[in-house]
Amino acid sequence: MTVARRLSWGLLMLVTVLAVFPDFLAPYSPVRQHRDWPFASPGRYADARVELFVHGDAYTWLGVVPASLHLFGAKAPGRIFVLGTDELGRDWFSRLCHGASVSLIAAPIAAALSMLLAVVFGTWGGVRGGIADAVVMRASEVFVVLPWFYVVVALRAALPLTLGAPATLIAVFGLLAVLGAATPLRLFRGLVLSLNNREFVLAARAAGGSDRWILWRHLAPHLWPAVWTQLLVSVPAYIITEATLSFMGLGVAEPVPTWGSMLAPLQQYVVITSYPWMWAPAIAIVLVCVSLQVVARTRPPSRYPSPQTPTSLPDPLSR
Repeated sequence: MTVARRLSWGLLMLVTVLAVFPDFLAPYSPVRQHRDWPFASPGRYADARVELFVHGDAYTWLGVVPASLHLFGAKAPGRIFVLGTDELGRDWFSRLCHGASVSLIAAPIAAALSMLLAVVFGTWGGVRGGIADAVVMRASEVFVVLPWFYVVVALRAALPLTLGAPATLIAVFGLLAVLGAATPLRLFRGLVLSLNNREFVLAARAAGGSDRWILWRHLAPHLWPAVWTQLLVSVPAYIITEATLSFMGLGVAEPVPTWGSMLAPLQQYVVITSYPWMWAPAIAIVLVCVSLQVVARTRPPSRYPSPQTPTSLPDPLSR
């Protein structure tokens, strides 16, 4: 494994930890406003002294367990802002951690659902053939030609702006998963068609194997590398789509932070030029997307070696 891949895996694991434990790792609540320090630069204020494992703003871990313990913080009236604050005095690092929970958990779930739909319908059409294959291909062609980004924008614009954050996430990412399944579906269908003519599949059919058994035992192991790569490549698209919708005001509504909604203040020229720490979510999006692209080039190990088709039979008299 190269240095770039090690760094990419390390960054992705770090961001995953931030997304899973945002309340514990962040010193403050993402909605808490420190009105005396708007657009405060990163640093300590009011003679703050950094302490580890301090009790602060209450939260519920995983939405179930009530807690108030934070990894680090400062006792009042002191304040510590790792990445500064925004125009309302909200801690930017705390909002970055909580934004990762939305952007980096919802996007992979949507990508996984998209891959599941693509694998199920793509392999089903490739194995069954006939009318089933024709229906799958015609439906995928409809979704491929649709301008899916504008469809998502139209859907979100049609939904009430007062819709809760969970319902908005389910609606937006659910539609993204359905629309995004069309292209990998055609890929998996083509792989299944190519594998159907291989000797080991023909031998399994001649031995009386059912389509389900052949698909599970002989075809699925050879589809896994393509599924893995397509999953990692599609996750950045979902992250960027959510960021774009939130940046336009069509994503998850405030005060729930996402990396996309955190980019909204950058629409102001004074914020871009005077407060460089406000670029943190943009940098995080770029680093995560680049890391996913680097990791996607790593093929997962397969338990089954790729079968080699002999070009001709050996001649027993050649010796």
